Amino acid sequence: MKKAKRFFTSHRFAHASLVIGDLLGVVLAYRLAFLAYFQLGFWIEETGSPSPSAEFYLAVAFVILPFYWLLFKLFGLYRFRLNLSLLEILPHIISAVTLGSMVLLSTTIVIFPPVHYSRNVIVLSWLLMIVCVSLMRFIVYHLQKLGRRHGWYMKRTLVLGAGSVGLSCVRKIQNDTSLGLKFVGFLDQKPSRRVVHEGEYRVFDDYDQLESVLETYRIQHMIVAFSRDRHDQTVNLMERCRPYGVEFTVVPRLYEVFSDRVGVEHIRGLPVIGLKRGAITGLQALFKRAMDITISLFTLVVAAPVMLLTMVSIRIDSPGPIFYQQVRLGKNERPFRMLKFRSMRRDAERGEAGWSTARDVRRTRVGRIIRPLGIDELPQLVNVIRGDMSLVGPRPERPAHVESFKESIPSYAARHRVRPGLTGWAQINGLRGDTDIGERVEYDIYYIENWNPWFDIKILLRTLFAFFDRNA
Repeated sequence: MKKAKRFFTSHRFAHASLVIGDLLGVVLAYRLAFLAYFQLGFWIEETGSPSPSAEFYLAVAFVILPFYWLLFKLFGLYRFRLNLSLLEILPHIISAVTLGSMVLLSTTIVIFPPVHYSRNVIVLSWLLMIVCVSLMRFIVYHLQKLGRRHGWYMKRTLVLGAGSVGLSCVRKIQNDTSLGLKFVGFLDQKPSRRVVHEGEYRVFDDYDQLESVLETYRIQHMIVAFSRDRHDQTVNLMERCRPYGVEFTVVPRLYEVFSDRVGVEHIRGLPVIGLKRGAITGLQALFKRAMDITISLFTLVVAAPVMLLTMVSIRIDSPGPIFYQQVRLGKNERPFRMLKFRSMRRDAERGEAGWSTARDVRRTRVGRIIRPLGIDELPQLVNVIRGDMSLVGPRPERPAHVESFKESIPSYAARHRVRPGLTGWAQINGLRGDTDIGERVEYDIYYIENWNPWFDIKILLRTLFAFFDRNA
């Protein structure tokens, strides 16, 4: 009995209720679309046939539930949120439902003849699904807020930093249970005198025991409230928490409050930054990989004439191989040979490696044409199909450069949590080649932490539109 009560008041049940509510919204939308369309007689006017059975449409609705669950997950609808706000997630609901309806509409055109399945029902269900899923979210959020007031659905929380900011966080958490956070204790080797003097708070002051604390108290969430001069120490502690699935919010420095690169939430007026989990994994990685293979194969077929012309031109223009291969580091720093059309003289890289510039004298005549247009990168579609690269991601670097960057930029290693890309968020924002590596890393990490299918599509479209822009 106690185990059952513990489950129904846990954060896992709160998560499950969101999933169930969303899927009920999907089924309800299809049911209403069926009734609205067929009961009003539009079907008979179009075909002259009797209406199909409601059971058939209901069966279809249940079959596509896993598909919509996957879409909702990919669009971040099941990420833990401090503030349960429908307005905050409404754009994600609209995007996920719209993409799902487009895919289903395309599928039914191929699989079902019109006499068996009406496309108009899908169009109608698209509008109704946005309404129904949003309504179910509103109801579930309202119930969860009521539950949080009774101490249910809470995440056990550790505050990293027992100073004035950390103490302020704790008091706000304790005064507002609707945030869904249950304070466990502070983690700080040198807690402030104020915290020690009050004596009512648990303080863990031995960092060597961090893993034991995480397991013993089943920590699920951590608020980082350290000051700037303890940055390296903070990063190390956060990395040690990652294997335990701990989620983070960070109390920002002043300039971060005004940044549009992060999602800011609030704990009773105190701004905190939500950090998503690091790498693109699980279903997200599977979806991204399927998209990579599909688009790469299609592009290779379409670009075949251009690639063939380029190969012939390189052979005629200058002596040397058609393709240029270079060792780069990919996901988890695994080396691979990256392919390009050769755009420089055969002896161009004798000596120290460096980046090419716009007026590089080492370029061949063909290279001066294909390099600005990005045609030299097309063979990397083969790397994408092999699994060395992705269509979108941080650009891969040489091993020597990687070691140098890791020493000077603490967060550089995070780029290697995902496959490198043929194009990327940094590149379409003008950060390509001999540009500031620190700024490029910021853009790369932003991409990793904020990935979703639409983000990849947006980057690919901007890459295509900027095809003739030398700075793209």
